Amino acid sequence: MTKVKNQFCLNRQQIEKLAKMAAHFKEVEWFTLEENNNSGIGPTVVVKFNLFNDDDKDIDTTVDITDVSTW
Repeated sequence: MTKVKNQFCLNRQQIEKLAKMAAHFKEVEWFTLEENNNSGIGPTVVVKFNLFNDDDKDIDTTVDITDVSTW
Protein backbone atom coordinates (compact mmCIF):
# COMPACT_ATOMS: atom_id res chain seq x y z
CA MET A 1 0.00 0.00 0.00
CA THR A 2 1.39 3.40 -0.99
CA LYS A 3 1.18 6.24 1.49
CA VAL A 4 -0.49 9.35 0.03
CA LYS A 5 1.44 12.59 0.44
CA ASN A 6 -0.16 15.99 0.70
CA GLN A 7 2.25 18.47 -0.75
CA PHE A 8 2.28 21.82 -2.48
CA CYS A 9 4.96 24.20 -3.67
CA LEU A 10 5.94 27.59 -2.30
CA ASN A 11 7.93 30.07 -4.33
CA ARG A 12 10.78 32.14 -2.95
CA GLN A 13 8.53 35.15 -2.21
CA GLN A 14 6.17 33.00 -0.13
CA ILE A 15 9.05 31.40 1.78
CA GLU A 16 10.47 34.85 2.53
CA LYS A 17 7.07 35.99 3.87
CA LEU A 18 6.90 32.87 6.03
CA ALA A 19 10.44 33.44 7.35
CA LYS A 20 9.60 37.07 8.23
CA MET A 21 6.52 35.92 10.14
CA ALA A 22 8.51 33.32 12.07
CA ALA A 23 11.17 35.92 12.91
CA HIS A 24 8.59 38.54 13.95
CA PHE A 25 6.35 36.26 16.03
CA LYS A 26 9.04 34.56 18.11
CA GLU A 27 6.52 33.40 20.70
CA VAL A 28 4.64 31.27 18.14
CA GLU A 29 5.79 27.64 18.12
CA TRP A 30 3.63 26.17 15.34
CA PHE A 31 2.55 27.48 11.95
CA THR A 32 0.00 25.62 9.81
CA LEU A 33 0.05 26.09 6.04
CA GLU A 34 -3.07 25.45 4.00
CA GLU A 35 -3.64 25.58 0.26
CA ASN A 36 -6.98 25.63 -1.48
CA ASN A 37 -8.22 26.36 -4.97
CA ASN A 38 -11.50 28.02 -4.05
CA SER A 39 -10.71 31.18 -6.04
CA GLY A 40 -11.06 29.40 -9.37
CA ILE A 41 -7.99 31.25 -10.64
CA GLY A 42 -5.05 29.73 -8.83
CA PRO A 43 -4.01 28.29 -5.49
CA THR A 44 -4.47 30.33 -2.33
CA VAL A 45 -1.93 29.73 0.46
CA VAL A 46 -2.56 30.84 4.03
CA VAL A 47 -0.54 30.54 7.23
CA LYS A 48 -2.49 29.97 10.44
CA PHE A 49 -1.23 30.18 14.00
CA ASN A 50 -2.18 30.90 17.61
CA LEU A 51 -0.81 34.36 18.34
CA PHE A 52 -2.51 35.08 21.65
CA ASN A 53 -1.36 31.92 23.49
CA ASP A 54 -4.73 31.19 25.01
CA ASP A 55 -5.23 27.82 26.64
CA ASP A 56 -7.63 26.40 24.05
CA LYS A 57 -4.87 26.18 21.38
CA ASP A 58 -7.29 27.35 18.69
CA ILE A 59 -5.89 29.14 15.68
CA ASP A 60 -6.67 32.83 16.03
CA THR A 61 -4.57 34.39 13.27
CA THR A 62 -4.57 33.79 9.52
CA VAL A 63 -2.19 35.42 7.02
CA ASP A 64 -2.61 35.06 3.27
CA ILE A 65 0.77 34.55 1.53
CA THR A 66 -0.66 33.87 -1.92
CA ASP A 67 1.52 35.11 -4.76
CA VAL A 68 -1.02 36.23 -7.34
CA SER A 69 1.72 37.16 -9.81
CA THR A 70 1.84 33.48 -10.78
CA TRP A 71 -1.84 33.44 -11.76
